[in-house]
Amino acid sequence: MYIHKAFMKPLRLLGLSEVPSQGVSEFRASSPWLTMLLAGAVVGFCIWVGLRGGGIRLGERGALPGFLAWWIGLVPGLYWLLVVNLYLKSLKPSAWLVRADNQGLYIKWRSYQNMAWQTEGPQAVCVPYLNIAEARRHKRRWNTPEHRHGGNMVARNTFLELQLRDVDTTRLAQCLAEDRTGRPGGQQVRNAQWQHFPVALEPDDLLRIEWRAKPGIKVMLELLREHGVTIASPSNTQSDLTSHAEDADLKELARQGELMAMIRVMRANSDVSLKEAHTRAKAMIAEAQNTPAQGRP
Repeated sequence: MYIHKAFMKPLRLLGLSEVPSQGVSEFRASSPWLTMLLAGAVVGFCIWVGLRGGGIRLGERGALPGFLAWWIGLVPGLYWLLVVNLYLKSLKPSAWLVRADNQGLYIKWRSYQNMAWQTEGPQAVCVPYLNIAEARRHKRRWNTPEHRHGGNMVARNTFLELQLRDVDTTRLAQCLAEDRTGRPGGQQVRNAQWQHFPVALEPDDLLRIEWRAKPGIKVMLELLREHGVTIASPSNTQSDLTSHAEDADLKELARQGELMAMIRVMRANSDVSLKEAHTRAKAMIAEAQNTPAQGRP
């Protein structure tokens, strides 16, 4: 039976201090520890070569000069500092993605990467199990053009998708849009904005959560099953945007705030300049954020 939005109960939005922390199952954001170790190893090797003054043989091409090792280590060194920063953020108590108790899920839409946003107001949504029609694992793959070198870039993500029912998601959609524009609570933040938005509201009240969390998604699906939620068959989908971009795919990228991917797709599939592609992509993202992602009135 279809229920009009006017008679639906809005989802409860909460500040972090309002989310229970005792007696809950917590799913925390995965830390980039492996990337940090690999980048650190490269940087350490370059420093070691630089301190030795070079002399590392490169086959028939001779030895690697010490000054060159320092320059080679500069870029991965900056990247390593970036990853270390993310690793330290992932250790913070607030770096959780989902908490669950006997009543439902508490889903934090703001990425731990943007925890520097010291703003008051809601950052999490409470979704009762009774309002989840079904859940599933969705593996999504995008092929997008790499304009500079003429190749392709492949992005793979695993999502937990929750089909919501009998709830009004209007306020949630607004909060997600405000975060993507760097204006949580309607206020412009002064800190840098990381383009990472783990929660999106797709058409027809489909709540999509990018699952980079521990424990894994199988544990979450089993928890939902134990609380009476129907678990649908897993899905695997792919979109190839290298030669042709469907409008639905571009809108999907827009809802996720994927500005750079949209620019690459637009430039590869039309004769627009970088500036024009940037303008069009930002306009589509703004339109997606200002239009409720609902399939029903």
